[in-house]
Amino acid sequence: MTHGYNFDALNNTLTISASFAKKASKVGSLEYNIILKLRKDFPDLTIQQEAKKEGKKGLTFGQMEDFIALHRNAEELTALFNKVRKLSRVQPMPYKYVKTWFEDRFPYYSDQPTFDADGFVINPVTLNNLKDMVQEVTAANQMAVIDAEPIVAEVA
Repeated sequence: MTHGYNFDALNNTLTISASFAKKASKVGSLEYNIILKLRKDFPDLTIQQEAKKEGKKGLTFGQMEDFIALHRNAEELTALFNKVRKLSRVQPMPYKYVKTWFEDRFPYYSDQPTFDADGFVINPVTLNNLKDMVQEVTAANQMAVIDAEPIVAEVA
């Protein structure tokens, strides 16, 4: 809905944004004239306002701290978290800075957690991580072999 409205000719429905509806309430406005024209061309036109999107609540620092506390090395992670929060104070968007660090460090945050025998969250190693690790080791081994091979020039 790039212009604030979407006309569905198959269902004879006009969906408008809240902003479009507000502008259309002014007689003579572009939005008003669009609705007039569509009503003239489609007398049975149904007009509906776009459903409000529920705002996604941000992840709070408290939620981040609670999740960190569930790890076996919580003290170390909490110390890192506090350093990142201090560093964020000089950033133009401190919250975004901390949240990005958190999401990078804990990409499994929103997944169903797995706990070890002592009740600590286990950092899952996904199949992709394993594939990446195997590829890195393979590449490193290949480079070591290449570096170890002597270069022999053919003599004619």
